[in-house]
Amino acid sequence: MTDFERYRQPPLSSARLSLEPLTTAHAELLHAPLCDSALYEYLPGEPPASVEALRQRYQRLEARRSPDGSQLWLNWATRIRDGGYVGLVEATVHDDATTQIAYFVFRAFQRQGFAREAIESVLSHLQSDIGVREARALVDTRNAASWRLLERLSFWRTRTIKDADHFKGAPSDEFEYVRALT
Repeated sequence: MTDFERYRQPPLSSARLSLEPLTTAHAELLHAPLCDSALYEYLPGEPPASVEALRQRYQRLEARRSPDGSQLWLNWATRIRDGGYVGLVEATVHDDATTQIAYFVFRAFQRQGFAREAIESVLSHLQSDIGVREARALVDTRNAASWRLLERLSFWRTRTIKDADHFKGAPSDEFEYVRALT
């Protein structure tokens, strides 16, 4: 496992995408597509209140580490090579060689294989360059597109978490997915 203190998050690439380490400069570029309220149907959060609020959030994430140093906080803004941004991929890497994956694909780019391509690039990097052995993801049970994507990526559903959260006036159950990276 890579020493968290020495790790420097690189840009990544895939056949169609460039994955840029998230910085405060991305706040202005990503604010408008992140304001699409439909993207938050299965998430407890809401669209960012302002570019400045998003900038402040990204500034905290630029540390790339949790305050206690036990986690790497890795975030990539994904874009079509020489084109616009399609979404985000997040990986929280734990010191036990596991990671929690999350992803966000803007509506205009959904169902085109971009999420799969970006996640595969991130997982490959986490395995080969950091030594991560297992990836996990949590997804709202109602979000069929997301859990189907995880299954196409060879994640296995390991459990259902009843009443995992409560937001937007309704309870939310979640599926937990796991994929070995060794």
